[in-house]
Amino acid sequence: MQNLMNTLLMILKWPSAMISILALPGLMLSLKSELQTIATAYDPMHYFLVGAGGYLLAWWLFFRKAGTGSFFSTLEHEITHSVFALATFHPVTALKSSWDDGGHMRFRGSGNWLIFISPYFFPTLSVCVMFAMIFVDSTYHDIASAILGATVVYHATSTWRETHWHQSDLNQVGFFFAFLFLPGVNLLSYGLVLSMARNSTEGGLNFLNNVLLHNEIIWVMLEENFSF
Repeated sequence: MQNLMNTLLMILKWPSAMISILALPGLMLSLKSELQTIATAYDPMHYFLVGAGGYLLAWWLFFRKAGTGSFFSTLEHEITHSVFALATFHPVTALKSSWDDGGHMRFRGSGNWLIFISPYFFPTLSVCVMFAMIFVDSTYHDIASAILGATVVYHATSTWRETHWHQSDLNQVGFFFAFLFLPGVNLLSYGLVLSMARNSTEGGLNFLNNVLLHNEIIWVMLEENFSF
């Protein structure tokens, strides 16, 4: 299964990058619409925004300093690698994180690009909180929503810090591929988290539908203007 999965992902690598680029306009417009909806429907997202703003302030005052909080961001980074390694049938054999010496994870097998690039678009903590919210009593939903908001900003700040030209993971998949793939898939990730935080599964489905509609409109306009 591991070899089959690696072969399939190898085939899908560059088509995934092209789809991400082609979907980018629709993703940008859909995310803009989602943010406008959140701005006008403040009450359902009140605690989410409090959590997001609170973490952003804490990051600005404390965590943005080099080395501060690096253990936790490195641990989450390596856990995300591990999740995608297991999902693609690569048994994880080691996982390490430290305060001042980075971290690493090891797995059996040759690996694939999805394992290496996963921490740069997949918000592991946010997904865990959203999954936990399914089982949380409604009494504590506001607290969970605030925690979710904090995890979204945490993911944004930690990804920003980890994404640079010397990052071995990005070198492994190729910087050109990362440049094509990551913008679109990150907008998709944030759009889904925000829309589902606002209106559960229905919100996420509406966001995806808006992406398709926006891109369809854009391509029809391009076809009409550039057809001969």
